[in-house]
Amino acid sequence: MEQADATQYLDEPEMSVYPDLDYVPSFPWLGRSDAGQDVHHAESIPQSVDSIVHEGFVTEDPEFLAETVSNGFSSSRIEPASLEESAFGPERFGTQNYTSKDPNDSSLDPDFQFVDDIDISDELISEAGSDFHSLGESAPSVRDTRGPSSGRPRGRGRGGRGRGGKSGRGGKGIKKGLRKPLEPSQEFKILHSQATTAFIDHDYDKAEDLAQQAILVNPEMFAAHSLLSEIHMARGDKGKALTALFHGAHTRPRDAQVWSKVAQLILERAGDNRVSGLKDAIYCYNRIIGADATNVDARYQRASLNRELGYRGKAAYEYERLLKQLPHDTTVLRHLAEIYIELGEVGRAKQHYDDSVEHYRARESGQDTKFSWSDLNIYAELFGYLGQYEEGISKIKSLSRWLLGRGPDDFWDGFNGDDREWDADDEPRRSQVHDFLPGTYESAAYGEGLPLELRVKIGVYRLRSSQSHLGEAISHFEWLDPDDDKPTAKLFDYPDLFREAADVLRLTNNHNASLRFYEPLQQVSDYTDASFFMDMAECYRAIDLSAEAEDCYQTIIHNDSGNIEARVQLAKMYEELGMSERAVMYVNEVIALGRVEGASKSPKKNGPSKTAAVTIAESSAPTMLASRPVRQRSNNAAGQKSEGEEVQEDNFDMLYSQMHGLKKKLRLDDEHSTAEWMKKAGILIQDFRSNKVFYPSDKHMRFFGYSKEARTKALKPKASQAIEEMEAMAGRLQVSPGEEDVSIPDDYRNIPFHAWLDVFLQYALLLAQNSDTKSSYDIISAASDANVFYHSPDAMFLIHVCWFTCALIANDEETLCNVARWFMKEFQFVTDGYRLYSTLNRVCDSSKSWYNSGPSQKYILRQVKAMDFSLVGEDRRKSLFQEKASYTTKDEQGNQIQAQEMDVALLMLYGHILYAGTSYSYALNYFFRAYALDPGNPMINLSLALGYLHYALKRQSENRHYLIMQGFSFLFTYHDIRQSSQIITEKQEAEYNVARAFHMLGLAHLAIPYYEQCLALSAHVQKTNLTSSSEDFAMEAAAALQDIWATSGETDMARAVTEEWLVV
Repeated sequence: MEQADATQYLDEPEMSVYPDLDYVPSFPWLGRSDAGQDVHHAESIPQSVDSIVHEGFVTEDPEFLAETVSNGFSSSRIEPASLEESAFGPERFGTQNYTSKDPNDSSLDPDFQFVDDIDISDELISEAGSDFHSLGESAPSVRDTRGPSSGRPRGRGRGGRGRGGKSGRGGKGIKKGLRKPLEPSQEFKILHSQATTAFIDHDYDKAEDLAQQAILVNPEMFAAHSLLSEIHMARGDKGKALTALFHGAHTRPRDAQVWSKVAQLILERAGDNRVSGLKDAIYCYNRIIGADATNVDARYQRASLNRELGYRGKAAYEYERLLKQLPHDTTVLRHLAEIYIELGEVGRAKQHYDDSVEHYRARESGQDTKFSWSDLNIYAELFGYLGQYEEGISKIKSLSRWLLGRGPDDFWDGFNGDDREWDADDEPRRSQVHDFLPGTYESAAYGEGLPLELRVKIGVYRLRSSQSHLGEAISHFEWLDPDDDKPTAKLFDYPDLFREAADVLRLTNNHNASLRFYEPLQQVSDYTDASFFMDMAECYRAIDLSAEAEDCYQTIIHNDSGNIEARVQLAKMYEELGMSERAVMYVNEVIALGRVEGASKSPKKNGPSKTAAVTIAESSAPTMLASRPVRQRSNNAAGQKSEGEEVQEDNFDMLYSQMHGLKKKLRLDDEHSTAEWMKKAGILIQDFRSNKVFYPSDKHMRFFGYSKEARTKALKPKASQAIEEMEAMAGRLQVSPGEEDVSIPDDYRNIPFHAWLDVFLQYALLLAQNSDTKSSYDIISAASDANVFYHSPDAMFLIHVCWFTCALIANDEETLCNVARWFMKEFQFVTDGYRLYSTLNRVCDSSKSWYNSGPSQKYILRQVKAMDFSLVGEDRRKSLFQEKASYTTKDEQGNQIQAQEMDVALLMLYGHILYAGTSYSYALNYFFRAYALDPGNPMINLSLALGYLHYALKRQSENRHYLIMQGFSFLFTYHDIRQSSQIITEKQEAEYNVARAFHMLGLAHLAIPYYEQCLALSAHVQKTNLTSSSEDFAMEAAAALQDIWATSGETDMARAVTEEWLVV
């Protein structure tokens, strides 16, 4: 479609407010195969698919597209169905249930894979969610058109059985494409004529009956369906009219006008069920685009409806397609910019505008271009979202000059420090420019010609880029004339610009200047909301105008009796001014409102509930009353214990005393004492686990005691930050916020909680030693879930130490990795956490390695990303990281702890995980990062050496000799560092490792001297072992030498080495 033709669609009022399954329908009247099946014809799917939007990113990767489309497309065969049997019968259609209810259902949009709402395409497809399908027997499947990766011979369609390219049985001689509709029968003509006559005579009952008979005779005739629709419309029944027209539209699968009319009727009668109506309308536009993918009007409507449904990715894809059909169309650009801003992909929108600006500037003059001031304003807004203020100022000035007809005056681009070009007069600044020639252009092409929206934006960007540009920014804002109080003031035409200027001045701490633009806005009621008065009060407080700030807060409270933030700020201000009584009043009001808000959010219980309309006076009255501390008893209810409870508690005391007496024999591994201790411990643990106070429905609920009041406090929702601040202020002002001071017990059954923890952990260790690993884990998990331990960092630390100890006993590497991850999460950016992970995997004797499993590798990578994210600057974070880092550790004040420096241990850990997975080239990247931080570390040099050597042995390596030389370079550096050590074992280790490297490469003659040197150092190592425990590599070196001599035929030398070193 030509661009000139397409733009006429943009001017049509009905198409800009609306926004698919693109397939060819199947009908009985299109013909039958010999086997009795309906014969359906579909156009061949194109060999190429346009770029699709995937999670906000456009890709041209043909393999990705092939996979996406082939997975989304389907082809099937159906039996013929009558109108009454159709899924789109009057009953279902009347309730608009003829499309999928799940917006993410692939049957609603087969091209959409369940990754957000983004991947769609305009290929010819069949719709799995309806009773209308395209067989696709005459068209190759998408996978078949994508090349050898499909796994099938090219040219054979999905399910095809015939020969010579024929698909299916009975398909011989069938031509592609829709067949010409059959001629109506004589009976149909008579019935249709009679129905038309009755309709003209307003005999609608007779007309309806005759029209339905005509449809039964020839259901493929659209005229009968259309007449039936008109009959229902004349009666005022739009629902039935729509149903009839919808069924008739399927007889005209390529008639865009019919499907468009159906879509409009659907939207008109959508009513409250707007979502369902939108989906049904999209189905209609899918049919239009399926018949003609270049239909601009239908694509506009589909894009708009997808956006209204929240499918921003699909809408972005549609506008991308439209932009290909209508290159540089400004209307499409505007819609695309809005969607990409919502998707957070502002850079894509900016790139489209960059291309279009370059296009228009190269081909058109500024005064005759389709690129308008409005488009420039949108383009300039994108720079603000991206934080590119300097570039935004430059583009605004350059394009404004071009639109005003001064494009050749590019010498102004050199004046980046100020905006003298846009002064109102030539004097004093503009005339000082050497290249400026007064009178070349009229004055309206300079300061007066720049729209106020763009002028204010320049001022905002000036102030955002640097505080030193305050004067230049104020000079732009002065064009708003904030002191003008006449009815014709610019305030009433540009209130949004006043607010924008005031906000940026406030955010840059220019409060006096900000108030010049805030105060006039009080005359515009649409802009005087709560946020406006809060911002203005902030400015007043900053310049010590407390009375004016108080008026602003009181105005908010007067108009919004439930506003908490205004009361919080008032309380803070009164506290700063020393007005304690007034501060206390607002503290109580905030706490009372917080309680009402919390009660409204909490789940409803049986019985009458208090209304949320409780007055502040009623709710806040008790908060002034202080209560004395109440010591709780360790029983299940407040008050005195019953006699039975006292006896039961005495029994547990005795049981615990007996366990304590068995501890000594337990430590000596006495079997009888161990069994007796475990029996008594099981009874105690069962009683502890049966108490629901320790195991609430939400383990995040803290333990406050056993009484009813304590449980109520535990179930109370967490207060908001504002409530917490007011409670803290109440403490400073020596006012109780109305909570009863409850002392939290630290024991259960007169046994301290730390003793209970010892019982749990000791019992779990004994179970693990008895090979009952599952029960051991169950006991540890029960301890970690108990709220008295869950909220204690020390208890959780001991629990996880016991957990990995049990896992070590059971050689359970998977559990070891999971527990080690807890330590890395709780002690993020602590080197010992990463060393613990490596150590636990090293000492575990397991046949299956979880050390470099997928979940573990991804977790360690997230730790590396979090470390990198916290160490780079803000600008690099935006350009290098797609998502924020996840910090998992907080300090005592609740602030997230970030990395202060690179952790070599973390880099080496992730490098070794990659190395263990034979990803040597990727591992080398992290080894080199560690090497840059600690080049003299022998382990880093050894890791680099082994990485290069093993990479050289891989089949894919391109330059083996280079890689081997690189590896030995680092290996000899490692050897030199170890040889300079004073520890004899480290010297022997270096000799053995160098020998092993030569041996691995088959260079036995070079390995032998190092093996022999390793053996020579063994005597010194043995002397060292008398005073300290160290490792001796003599037996390993001797075994390697034995292998070398034996394989080379030197049996005598092999025997000598064996007898000297390997015979015990």
